[in-house]
Amino acid sequence: MAVAADSIAPRRWLAPAALLALAIPLAVWIGRAPLYLPLVAGAAAVLFVAVVLRTEAGLVVLVASMLLSPEIPLGAAGTGGLEHSRSVVLRTEDLLLLLVGFAWLARMAIHKDLGAVRRTRLNAGIAAFAGACLLSTLLGITAGRVGPLVGLCYVAKYIEYFFLFFITVNYVRTPERFRRLLLAVLLTGAAITAYAWWQIPQGVRPSAPFEGTPGEPNTLGGYLVLLFAVAVALAQTLPPSPLRRAGGLLALAILPPLIATLSRSSWLAFVAALAALVVCAPRRARLLGWIAVAAAVLLLAAPRGMRERVAYTFTSEGPTGVQVGRMHLDPSSSARLESWGAALRGWRQHPFTGWGITGYGFLDAQYFRVLVETGAIGMAAFVGLLGSLAALFWRARLALADPLPRALATGMLAAFAGLLAHAIGTNTFILIRIMEPFWLLTGLVVAAMAMREAA
Repeated sequence: MAVAADSIAPRRWLAPAALLALAIPLAVWIGRAPLYLPLVAGAAAVLFVAVVLRTEAGLVVLVASMLLSPEIPLGAAGTGGLEHSRSVVLRTEDLLLLLVGFAWLARMAIHKDLGAVRRTRLNAGIAAFAGACLLSTLLGITAGRVGPLVGLCYVAKYIEYFFLFFITVNYVRTPERFRRLLLAVLLTGAAITAYAWWQIPQGVRPSAPFEGTPGEPNTLGGYLVLLFAVAVALAQTLPPSPLRRAGGLLALAILPPLIATLSRSSWLAFVAALAALVVCAPRRARLLGWIAVAAAVLLLAAPRGMRERVAYTFTSEGPTGVQVGRMHLDPSSSARLESWGAALRGWRQHPFTGWGITGYGFLDAQYFRVLVETGAIGMAAFVGLLGSLAALFWRARLALADPLPRALATGMLAAFAGLLAHAIGTNTFILIRIMEPFWLLTGLVVAAMAMREAA
């Protein structure tokens, strides 16, 4: 027994010795590094441990961080194309999402009974699109069209939202968790809407916090359309309740900031989402009545900025503007149409696998960007994923009996229609302020379907 005790004793010192060996260089680094770095590292470590212990902590932090996402420039976005000198920008929210994703993977490794990836109807589409992005980028790096660091960072940016989707689907297994996360998204949306209201009297186009100068009203507009569709669906679908009234009030509060963004892509998305709500939501007559009242108000007293923005679309400032029939388009619209043509010409050079992510350069049009960067293979995978999303929302809207999940599915179907329109002139499906809530809410819809099947 004495021999056994003597052999075990050194093992007791192994863990303290290892901690001491790590603590000494860490203390030296803390003493020499700028103050903010140890603070950020400490916060990241606390968040990592919190997610490993309780997944909901990371999800709530991510939802709340929609208001706090400063930019981190990484450098040039590519070696050719339209605006290759434009910087690649990540946000702290991107890093938070990746940190939470890795913490979730660690939790899955510890608790093997939880399962790493829950089976859903979207898994195949997600895997196909992620694989196409990685393949095209690796080929672009090999050919020298894509910078390795920037390209791979942007591949991570393209697929990081899928982490959030799988975390949500794995975690939400009870109606209480479903309701808490949905409320967190709605409260955050209300705060962002209030922030946009605060900006309107300043005479600037509203944008989300920390967007820099001059901001990104188009991004805020897409987010507000998503939030509006969900809020209206709650107001139209739920039985009389505080949440139903809150949904109606939130939908009304969103309209002035959405108009004030002066984002034509967002206005188009709003029309598409509203049309989908008219088709899918119950109490259609009441919704049509509200639409008629709003249309009459806009016709009689449309804000001056809105009228000027619409008129500017058909105002040419020189002989280089694009002409559609007898109409001459403004420089911004003309440049966008010309960029589409340039993207098609670029795609013909690498038709199957594309230039690679960021290999072609900056292009602010989601469908053309996917085509030129990932080629026909990536475009087919992207369209397949979009089709799977549409089928999911439609099926959930018809199958779910509980009013709250059914309302969310209806709102997400309308929001999805709006975002498809928004993506014509914007990189909607890689914008974190839009995609983070979109994929979290999509995860809630899938989780609701899973709970229904398990019941």
